[in-house]
Amino acid sequence: MKKFPIEPIYGYVKIGIIGEHGESIINECVARDIPIWEIERKDDYSMTANIFVRDIKQVKQLLKQKKCKIRFLKKRGSPFFLLRLWRRNGFLLGLAGFILIIFLLSNMVWNINVTGADPKTEFELRKAAAELGIKKGQFIFLLPNSRQIQQKLTDKMDNVTWIGVTQKGTTYQFQVAEKEIPEKAKRLKPRNLIAKKKAIIHDIFVKRGQPLVSPNDYVQKGQTLVSGFIGKEGEEKLVPAEGTVLGETWHVVHVTVPLETNFKTYTGDSKKRHYVSIFGLKVPVWGLSNGNFKHSKTEENKTPFRFIKWELPIAYVKKDIRETDGVKRIYTKNEAISVGKTMAKKELQKKLPNDAKIIGENILQVSVSNGKVNLSMHYQVIENIASEQPITSSKENE
Repeated sequence: MKKFPIEPIYGYVKIGIIGEHGESIINECVARDIPIWEIERKDDYSMTANIFVRDIKQVKQLLKQKKCKIRFLKKRGSPFFLLRLWRRNGFLLGLAGFILIIFLLSNMVWNINVTGADPKTEFELRKAAAELGIKKGQFIFLLPNSRQIQQKLTDKMDNVTWIGVTQKGTTYQFQVAEKEIPEKAKRLKPRNLIAKKKAIIHDIFVKRGQPLVSPNDYVQKGQTLVSGFIGKEGEEKLVPAEGTVLGETWHVVHVTVPLETNFKTYTGDSKKRHYVSIFGLKVPVWGLSNGNFKHSKTEENKTPFRFIKWELPIAYVKKDIRETDGVKRIYTKNEAISVGKTMAKKELQKKLPNDAKIIGENILQVSVSNGKVNLSMHYQVIENIASEQPITSSKENE
């Protein structure tokens, strides 16, 4: 009889049957559909065979009826293997504890490296990162993701233009681009001040050089405003022209305002859900409610677990579910124009220097099409129009 392929799963034993009626026991097992295999006669009074553990009780009853004895020669299969393991539970618990410790250590922050920053900026960055929980011994899966960390650190620190955040294994790497501090003014070379755009001169303040224009003069782009040549004719000398030339300039801004707009706002209510993702299957561990929000926005942060240097197919997933409220905003034409004027002014201010001043505004054109108001605004601005132009050697020779 063939050996059964599921023997290791259920467990089986090799038994010795001692008695005169061994064959009748074998026949009885076959008649009762009791699996028995690898039957081997040893002598006139003994034979061996394999049976499943689950059938031992029935076989014992048959042996008792036939007045035969049984001996257990070998035990094989998962039940006996698990029993042996259980008897060595101290070793198993120690092994499990060791693996658990390595697993936890593999998912903690152990190194924080900062490059591109001076000592003061590095100290401030490490302090700001610690406030976000990024410090040695912290579990990585409880921290925000790299994108969120980058955004929060950049907002916190005023003396940097960019912070790159990379998490590799148990190490966080921060790359810093500091704001450039203007160098001390070097010795200036001879130059003129020219108009960088067409304008009407509003006022002029010359610290060094020869002014060539006066208030109310109209100037073109590239026209010389302050010359670097000073002194009497024939005794001119070159200087770096310095000063401020305020001119009235003109700007046109185009904006479009929808008469109807649908948008979402957050109500302030939210729910958090925590999962363990195993091979893509999410198992909830905390926060089982979605909040039953009619409208909501969900943000998911997924952090894979690691074991030493290997990334496991297991991850910690945190979901932030925030309730939203749909709002429909409707403007009349006049309201849309008013909103458009505000938008246009803000758009212009983004492009102007900080010291520029808007002195007038006018509506150039208004049109309504496809449910939108198209608005063109004209602005008068007072700003510094002076731009530096080095005096070349050819000009010097002249």
